[in-house]
Amino acid sequence: MSTFDKEYFFVRASRDDRVPFLGADKDTQRKNYLWEVQPIGAKPFIFHNTDYEEGDKILPIDPPPEILFNGNNPLVCDRIAEKLHDLEIPNLAIQAAIFIDPKDVWHENYWFLTFLKRFDCWDRENSTYGSEPVRDETLKYEIYTYSLNEKLLRETPLKERLLFKMGGTTTGFIT
Repeated sequence: MSTFDKEYFFVRASRDDRVPFLGADKDTQRKNYLWEVQPIGAKPFIFHNTDYEEGDKILPIDPPPEILFNGNNPLVCDRIAEKLHDLEIPNLAIQAAIFIDPKDVWHENYWFLTFLKRFDCWDRENSTYGSEPVRDETLKYEIYTYSLNEKLLRETPLKERLLFKMGGTTTGFIT
């Protein structure tokens, strides 16, 4: 077990059914919004709640929370985006986003966090994971329990490990 295992945590979506689960609109889907910085002046990314249908008994939280998720990828409100911007986190692009709620209200105070690189820092010896990797551009594993690579984290400057997307995994949680 790494001493870092108690210092880091995953930023994940709430399990509350009232919290919107976001899907990108068709225009946003056509962009490489998950891993590329969009050009200056580009149209904001647009997301809507994919879980809600009119007539559902469970109504979404109103107003929406300060952090929403498109899969494991967060959208954050202005206040959080400003604080992240001030930290100058490497490999993080903070891009304009809009959430359209089920009442067709446009919430234009959100920002999508695009992680341009992943940081593969889980410990292969002390984590529990599937034996067969998923093969795409890189090898990724399904991780059951995480332990972090203490040596790698100690060698990495703090600024580069303040907030990152976990590499080498199928989930790519934000840490």
